[in-house]
Amino acid sequence: MKNSTFKTTIAPALVLVIICLVITAALAGTYSVANPIIEQNAQKTADEARAKVLPSGDSFTMYDGKLVEGVTECYFADNKSGMAVTATYKSFGGTLTAMVGVDKDGKITGVTVTAHADTPGLGTKAMTEDYLAQYGGVDTAGESNIKNDANIDQIVGATISSNAIYQCVSEALQQYNECGGVK
Repeated sequence: MKNSTFKTTIAPALVLVIICLVITAALAGTYSVANPIIEQNAQKTADEARAKVLPSGDSFTMYDGKLVEGVTECYFADNKSGMAVTATYKSFGGTLTAMVGVDKDGKITGVTVTAHADTPGLGTKAMTEDYLAQYGGVDTAGESNIKNDANIDQIVGATISSNAIYQCVSEALQQYNECGGVK
């Protein structure tokens, strides 16, 4: 009877435990090999995005001071030509994330949307290169809403998306001021 209980109850449980341990070890090994490559690729992609919004930047160093509300990352160009700021704001489909380049004089050099969940075709009209190009050279975006700023156009039918981008640009300029400019 004892031998029968072992074969029907304990042995299958023991086999399952051993399988789980082997699979866990295999996953841990795969993660330890793949994770540095994943992090390296993510860093390369982020640096390419920073170079896109701040073309004069050669390489970037993370700012370790206070970030204003809505800003998730701030990097200074090592050649002191400006900074690349990642900011978020609530948009139509959820949180919109934009990377904004600010030169050493406090003017926008570029804007790109890096993540969003807005309606394809409508909300994304506010994310085209042509639309985002209007921010080039802007040094103030202090209005409470894009509708109140006569200098920036909004996309009709995508005002929430347009405003989210506007607010990200405003947050980036606030971060520039918080940092005391580029030093």
